[in-house]
Amino acid sequence: MPQFDTTFFSSQIFWTIISFIVLFVVLGRWILPRIAAILQERTQLIEEEIAQTRKKQQEIDEIKLDYADKLSNLDDEAKKMFDASEKRIIERREQLMGEWKAEMERKKRDFHEETEIARQMAIRDIRNQSADLIVEAAEKVLHRHIDDHQAQQALEEAIADMEKDSSKKI
Repeated sequence: MPQFDTTFFSSQIFWTIISFIVLFVVLGRWILPRIAAILQERTQLIEEEIAQTRKKQQEIDEIKLDYADKLSNLDDEAKKMFDASEKRIIERREQLMGEWKAEMERKKRDFHEETEIARQMAIRDIRNQSADLIVEAAEKVLHRHIDDHQAQQALEEAIADMEKDSSKKI
């Protein structure tokens, strides 16, 4: 094998050193700077993307906090609105109930007044008719004429006696 022949060692070492030097110069001047530049660019891109990601993450966190605050505020506002609405409903119901009760009291009072008026009219009509009937009956029984004052007095006594009897029964 010629590679292991000692006579060629010096020339092989020489050309190996020259080849390494040429390779080192070519790599050092043109290839390695390009690779270093590419690596540097990639490093910067990665660092920029990481920075952008962190920035966006912070923005997302802020948005989440704002959203949580807004949700909390919305819950509070909804509760306040619900409470206010419930309060208005209760006040309105109480107002309507008060109006209804007042109306019922007025109708009850009107009814009692009307019944009292009707009762008084009925009593007056009964007294008038009774007085006429009593006068006619007394005239027929006694065969004499009774004046209105005597008839009215007799009627009043009879009605008072009937009221006393009816109040005793009750």
